[in-house]
Amino acid sequence: MRKLVIAIVILAALAAAVWVYLLSTTPSQSRGVTFPLSDAQRALLAQVPESAESFVLVPGAAALHAKLEANPVTRDLLARASVPSPWMLGGADVVVWSANKKTTYLVHLDPLRAFLARIVGQNESVLINTPTDDPIDRAELERIVSIANGLPNGDALAVQRTSSRGAFPPIPRPAVSSVAVTPAEILITSRAPADPNDVIRAEPLRARFPKTAILTASFTKPPRQLELTRIMAREITTLLADGGTIAIYDVDTGTLLPKPREVIAIPGTPERREALANVVKAIGGTGQELTGFRTVDSGNELVVSFDPKSMAHYLKDGADEARWPANVWTAKVDPGRMVPLLNEIDGNPALRIVAPKLHRSVRDLKHWIGSLEKAKSIEAAGSSDGSAEELRVVISAK
Repeated sequence: MRKLVIAIVILAALAAAVWVYLLSTTPSQSRGVTFPLSDAQRALLAQVPESAESFVLVPGAAALHAKLEANPVTRDLLARASVPSPWMLGGADVVVWSANKKTTYLVHLDPLRAFLARIVGQNESVLINTPTDDPIDRAELERIVSIANGLPNGDALAVQRTSSRGAFPPIPRPAVSSVAVTPAEILITSRAPADPNDVIRAEPLRARFPKTAILTASFTKPPRQLELTRIMAREITTLLADGGTIAIYDVDTGTLLPKPREVIAIPGTPERREALANVVKAIGGTGQELTGFRTVDSGNELVVSFDPKSMAHYLKDGADEARWPANVWTAKVDPGRMVPLLNEIDGNPALRIVAPKLHRSVRDLKHWIGSLEKAKSIEAAGSSDGSAEELRVVISAK
């Protein structure tokens, strides 16, 4: 009996020692990603397989887990994901990739952690100290790393390769993103080779976001995906040919085609005033009465709407200044109100037939922000210098 008690005490002491070791070697502060990447981080990325469509590098993943728990938005996302436990990771860096709709984690653990992880039976999607077959082409990896240089420091580095069809980020591929998490925000900065179709302005857009709008977007040139001529009068779309702002206050999803309750705002330049005068003349008095077409000239801005209620909202609405300057496009979304509408619009068969590009954009936006419905707001700003395109995004928690 005495020997049994001694054995139990020894085992308990060993278990306690192991637990203390695991806790003491699990960092509480994330090392994060700094640029240029270290040799060890580049070596870890070199083990990503060629079949990967996208991948993420997370230095000190266990410490990042605590930061994700502190943010209400990421906490909710973390609860839905199957990720390795912090005690198992310790101070290890992790690389995660997606291929053929499957997510895989690769982590290099110390011998004790590797032994314990195998005993408890880790998830089959977690590879421990295991080299991958057919790694990514070294020349492509070097190109990706070079695009990442110049990004701000973050908690993780995400890469979408040319084969990636993900909705985010809405810039060319390959795209690299630095992700930083705080208790109140998720900050994402993405870079990619510039889109040759971008309209680049030396001066940034004058963008202000109405406080009660569901979605506000300003741009130097309407994105082709909007297919404005399919859902708006051709005369109106000409006003946006050189850019402008669309503020959406609601969407009527009970019609054959979803009908946005929006306001269009354009700079009050002589050229735009002349274009607006031609539109007013083309629609005519009777047409204005039938359609509810209204215009307001505030001096610096020309405001156009077919919805008197939205026009009234816009004119009396307060506005938030854009967080960042942008010379291609900028937007702000209220995901709590937008996501339910996107779910309804995505199921509209008429929109899929009449405006397939717009329908695809709606679906992409739904895939991107569909899991962010509990966020307070999402703001994005896209800019280009002709050689590289940069996208900055902030997701604010409530």
